[in-house]
Amino acid sequence: MNSGDLLNELKKLMAEPEGQDDKRLAPQPDLSEVLYVDPAPGGEPRNCKNCVLWGSSDSKCSLMSIETDTTADSVCGYHVFGQPSKRHIQFDGISPVNPKFAGLIAVKGGTACQNCNWISPGDDEEDGVCLAVTKRKKQAHVHPKGCCTRWTPKQSIPDPKAT
Repeated sequence: MNSGDLLNELKKLMAEPEGQDDKRLAPQPDLSEVLYVDPAPGGEPRNCKNCVLWGSSDSKCSLMSIETDTTADSVCGYHVFGQPSKRHIQFDGISPVNPKFAGLIAVKGGTACQNCNWISPGDDEEDGVCLAVTKRKKQAHVHPKGCCTRWTPKQSIPDPKAT
């Protein structure tokens, strides 16, 4: 099965009425289980350039080892919205967070639901439906500039309509 067929199959399964359990697929996680966050105040996607833990002059995160390089477009699960510091701050007594554990990734333009494979357009420009998670066992409505740990870049699974 190619990735386009897999995406179509997942969309079909999600459209089936409740009670149609398919034992081949693991249950979808709830939105609360994937570190979903709405966009930062002002509507911008969350990333290092709007996180208080990031040092803007040295491109270092204060939660990670000084050897860990980040960019303004990097993002992780520890994002705290606010004005970045000037440089990396060493917190005494706190072990650095492993970048893999934090989910640190760098994506040009940042990550957001709007550039994820799993979003389907919602009712308006501030609404989308995520096909990768549920919310209280129903379709999860998300903000197109929000993001979660299930984010997958659009180019990784080809759009079946494009072939």
